[in-house]
Amino acid sequence: MEKINKDFFGGEVLICGCSKQDNLYYKNLHKAFSDNGVKVFPMPTTPESALGFETFNSFDELPKVPNSAYVLSHKCNTPVLIEHLNKLGVKKVVFFGKACADKSVLDSCEEKGIQVRMGCPMMLFGGGIHRLHAFLAGVKQEKM
Repeated sequence: MEKINKDFFGGEVLICGCSKQDNLYYKNLHKAFSDNGVKVFPMPTTPESALGFETFNSFDELPKVPNSAYVLSHKCNTPVLIEHLNKLGVKKVVFFGKACADKSVLDSCEEKGIQVRMGCPMMLFGGGIHRLHAFLAGVKQEKM
């Protein structure tokens, strides 16, 4: 599987998932994408959480559906999510990790023609520990 890079997102990304207890990560992720010219359409698991920016409760609320998505949901929820994303025309998906997608989900994406990457976008855009993580994972950091 290829490594993720900024161009994979195509300038826009739908972020699906992330629970209330992960608000700090979600805020940092939103900022990292935004600061690097990627428009974010956040659809957290608990949209009522106070993140400090606009979120969407459902696919119906989205003003548009980007071609790419970053999936943070648990793998038991991912097959249904992938069906929705496929119907909406999403062509590229990044999964946070193996907790979000197992082999059957990856195979399903391949059958649907959805390009898949695995990893955390913070490796591309983040500082501090994220830079070290990127180095160890062999991911090239994007210029900020």
